[in-house]
Amino acid sequence: MPKHKQADKNYIAVMGKIFAVLEIFIRRGAKQEPVAFAAISKELSFARTTLHRILYSLEKLGYVEKAEINAHYRLAAKFFELTGPARHFRHLQSVARSEMQSLVIRHGETINLGVLDGGMVTYIDVVQSSAALRIAGLPGECNPAHCTALGKAILAFLPESEVISILDAHPLIRRTPKTITRRVHLLEHLASVREQGVAFDMEENLTGVTCVAAPIFDASAQVIAALSISGPTTRMKSKLNAVKVDIRASALTITRMLAPLAGLTGPTVSTAVVATPR
Repeated sequence: MPKHKQADKNYIAVMGKIFAVLEIFIRRGAKQEPVAFAAISKELSFARTTLHRILYSLEKLGYVEKAEINAHYRLAAKFFELTGPARHFRHLQSVARSEMQSLVIRHGETINLGVLDGGMVTYIDVVQSSAALRIAGLPGECNPAHCTALGKAILAFLPESEVISILDAHPLIRRTPKTITRRVHLLEHLASVREQGVAFDMEENLTGVTCVAAPIFDASAQVIAALSISGPTTRMKSKLNAVKVDIRASALTITRMLAPLAGLTGPTVSTAVVATPR
């Protein structure tokens, strides 16, 4: 174990051992052939009794199961349920990346890919502008949904009951003088987003920053994410129309790549999303 971890009072050593065991299974990739206890023990440096207790605990929790072969183990279904969302996001990132890179080349502004998580928008990928003055968010950062273009692009296409539930749990806090803080006004605004297929954040989250976003849908026509372009208002003003057309087209391209028929025949996708940009 690295010395810095041994000296770190906040580091829980057993966690390192647990994940070392899990990583052995993960490295086996898609085959997921059963792994012998002896093989795991040979690869790891800690005591066999410790390894036995870890495997026993993981089995009790449902993340590992014994194979038909004696003293062999493999990952259980519960483990893959736990990691499913991460795989989904990685696929989304992979599909969206080329569109994001094209957008940053065309417009010179930062491109964001975000999902709704617990009523907040979480950025899962960012391609930053190369300009000296730029909006530099980072993957993993969160912002309120009601005052961001990403958040509004997603909220607009959720069932109304789900939107109300989110708003009940997350007050419409004022981030700037332009933030929408009344629920009735936000719901009216979301109706406009559905009609246009694109959402705007006109300095509602950060003063001096403008952002434009469009929703991304899955194969069942459910909104799962949004794509946005953000930059200083001074630069964004003159290209809002072009940005609106491009962000909507890129979001639709990603939707089609995720599932070829999504956005074309799905029952809940607004016609504004699939219509020819105006």
